[in-house]
Amino acid sequence: MGQRSTQASTNALVATIAMLAILGLVNFLGVRYAQRSDLTENQLFTLSPQTITVLQELPARTKVWIFDVAPDPRDQDLLENYQRESPRFSYEYVNPQAEPGLAERFAVRSLGEVHLEQGEEERFVQVVTPEGRLSERRLTSALDQLTNPTETKVYFLQGHGERSLQPGREAAAVAIGRMEDDNVIAEPLNLAQERQVPADAAVVVIAGAKEELLPAEVTALRNYLKRPSGLMVLSDPQTDTGLDALLQEWGVTLTDFIVFDPNGQTPGPSAGLIPVVTQYGDHPITQEFNNTISVYPIARPIAITGKPGVDVSPILITSDRTQAQSVNNDGQLEFNEGNPQGQLILGVALNRAIDTPSDSDEETDSIPKEARLVVVGNSTFMTDSWFDQYVNGDVFLNAVEWLSQQDDPSFDIRPKGMTSRRLLLRGQQVLLLAVGIVLVLPLIGFALAIGLWWKRR
Repeated sequence: MGQRSTQASTNALVATIAMLAILGLVNFLGVRYAQRSDLTENQLFTLSPQTITVLQELPARTKVWIFDVAPDPRDQDLLENYQRESPRFSYEYVNPQAEPGLAERFAVRSLGEVHLEQGEEERFVQVVTPEGRLSERRLTSALDQLTNPTETKVYFLQGHGERSLQPGREAAAVAIGRMEDDNVIAEPLNLAQERQVPADAAVVVIAGAKEELLPAEVTALRNYLKRPSGLMVLSDPQTDTGLDALLQEWGVTLTDFIVFDPNGQTPGPSAGLIPVVTQYGDHPITQEFNNTISVYPIARPIAITGKPGVDVSPILITSDRTQAQSVNNDGQLEFNEGNPQGQLILGVALNRAIDTPSDSDEETDSIPKEARLVVVGNSTFMTDSWFDQYVNGDVFLNAVEWLSQQDDPSFDIRPKGMTSRRLLLRGQQVLLLAVGIVLVLPLIGFALAIGLWWKRR
């Protein structure tokens, strides 16, 4: 009897050890050779092939720093996917209030900033918010630019009351700082002196000009748009910049109305004068903004007339409750019969092909062959006091990137969304379903229980 008991105990011990060994081996293999399957219809949790290529070609250890008080699970999932694809990629969340020295090293200005670090090189990626999460397109593009740096020059037109490049509530200093983080050089431009746009200008920005440009300056801009170029016009209401004829050549008109938006109610005299935009066009500038908010204090709507050969895309669209109001002789707003109302366009992106020499080799094939134009009926949204509000800054920076024609088509990674699958039932079908769930299924269960009880009697 004792021998049997000993043998049984030995068998149990051996079986337990074998089971533990098998579980340990399975766990080791699972960690060492992890395999994941994304069963979602739109591959929501799978990185794009472009991202995987960039990660596999990282030349050195690269780290993402996210300066926020708490991690966001959605962003963490994305970063974990990046980390799985390359042993040289890592990330870390940092509370800037707990580690001010590290935040100062990266010149962090607000919560949610994301920075890249590779050796001695650093690059700002974006600011994450509850509405705007970490973007795969922006992170992958920043990784590629960090590995293969390029320098872009953006000129801000001056001399007509435009936004100052020095810090101030109504200035554009924050925008310039963010561009510099992206290896973009911003410089002032006085066309009254220069007479032509510099040859190295990737983008020219006219931000809030209050006075009319000289005819020679308009001619210089017109000539600039005959070559690979990018021009951004940010024009506030009740201003005449002298650019109407140039814009009409592209099929765009800046109207004299002011947008009134009851959704943008704020206390005081600005009530209704801060339009809220949550609808965006399907365009590289705004394709990531799905239902996020941007605001445009005191804006003018844009009318599109269209021109042959010009591709136009509305990118900033108000709600269907907005009105285009006129300014009467007393300086008061009023809505007159015939004024546009409903969805109004605050921003458009346009591009058209340009003539290039017919003889081209591999190098010239990579040179942009179109002129691009972005027009927004407001310049306040990108000033220092509004830049970090909602996705205002992203609208401006994305527009600069698109205008510079540095938006590599290979990184056109569109945001993924869940496909809505709804089962629409008629009244009789709903009734049958309710009867089946509430009555039939319980009766079947009760009948099976009675049958089992009867069998065991």
